[in-house]
Amino acid sequence: MMRLRQFRLLVAGEVPETAADALFGRADDLCVETLPGGGALPVVPALDDGAGIGAGARWVAWVAFDRPAPTLVDAVVSGVRDLDVAGLGIAAAIADDSLVTAATVAERVGRPVAVGPGRVFDWGEVLERLGGDPGGDEEAAFEAVTLALRLRALAPRLERMTPIRSLLV
Repeated sequence: MMRLRQFRLLVAGEVPETAADALFGRADDLCVETLPGGGALPVVPALDDGAGIGAGARWVAWVAFDRPAPTLVDAVVSGVRDLDVAGLGIAAAIADDSLVTAATVAERVGRPVAVGPGRVFDWGEVLERLGGDPGGDEEAAFEAVTLALRLRALAPRLERMTPIRSLLV
């Protein structure tokens, strides 16, 4: 079942206009916000662990997605592919804003809207009231994609990737 999946990808470095044009040419569910580095950025290991991902970046851009997909992982991976095509270095996958409207809740859980417009809810509280995440463990999905991005960034510095890939099965 296709449901709305909302997430953000952190881009290490400035988003040039040509890359933004390439992104908007691929998908119509994107919002790009550029934030000055060192500001109110979330604590993301891929940005602060010295592994070279985002190290020394003066800018970090959020690329926000509202993408229909069967699973969150499918949506995030397709977003990563879109940013790859645009030539952007992706630092991490993170959850979107936790405040959601009734319509967004309905889209995320695949149910009709039961509350009038204008109300805003905290996504975490909604999940708790529904008895957990109906689409899987979001935190695990974001962490797994971020770890894959970190591994991909480290790959050129490794002698061989084959033994490391064998650990994933």
